[in-house]
Amino acid sequence: MENIFDISNKVAVITGGAGLLGVQFAKVLADYGANVILTDYDINECKKKVKELSNENIIAMKLDVTLKSDWIDVLAKIFNDYGSIDILVNSAAYTNKTKTDSFNNTFENTTLESWNQMLNVNLTGSFLGCQTVAKYMKERKEGSIINISSLYGVVSPNHKMYPGTGIVQPVAYTVSKHGVIGLTKYAATWLAEDGIRVNSITPGGIQDGHSDLFLERFGQLSPNGRMTKKEELDGALIYLASNASSSVLGQNLIVDGGWTSW
Repeated sequence: MENIFDISNKVAVITGGAGLLGVQFAKVLADYGANVILTDYDINECKKKVKELSNENIIAMKLDVTLKSDWIDVLAKIFNDYGSIDILVNSAAYTNKTKTDSFNNTFENTTLESWNQMLNVNLTGSFLGCQTVAKYMKERKEGSIINISSLYGVVSPNHKMYPGTGIVQPVAYTVSKHGVIGLTKYAATWLAEDGIRVNSITPGGIQDGHSDLFLERFGQLSPNGRMTKKEELDGALIYLASNASSSVLGQNLIVDGGWTSW
């Protein structure tokens, strides 16, 4: 019987490789048999993460997702080395962990510079990835692009949850992640006849060293009473990366503990 979740020997490219989710995505894709190229602007941190993963099927490469020239050069090298690019996971994003100016400013104080910076990485980076990788996937008439959105790409942040927690959710983050879902739907319908599937995953709040106050407030507002663990995205990722989702296009798979169901 065919294993519809099999991704053995598939070639997967992941952006945001120095981040929490990028590393987890690399781990699970490699565990399921894929050859993984983990990329990040910060190549030293990315190499460190790859060393920690200790899997010979994962390598690190430098990629600035905001530069079209980087996308062209990096994907060309990967295709030359591996012969195909089967899976792209657009995971690069500014988050609270990156601590850009946006995460310290209220709506009224958001600068145009910080707005553009956030959209350039979170949204434009995903657009450039989709656009550039399509060339290689079209040649084989197959491929899966998985864009990573956010809880706040579906709903607005609950601003009452954040005072006193040291966290602010900037407007540019929410707008960029809504944009990722729009990009996903557009690209999915445009590329469908070429055998390319484009979908997105919306993680809920991912537990990652948050304060007790934030965890308490989040738990009170989430139906399952807690934040999502990074490992709980594994099933969604493998589903969308594999032939198990062969007729799934333009969908946003939400893994949020029920947050958006209220």
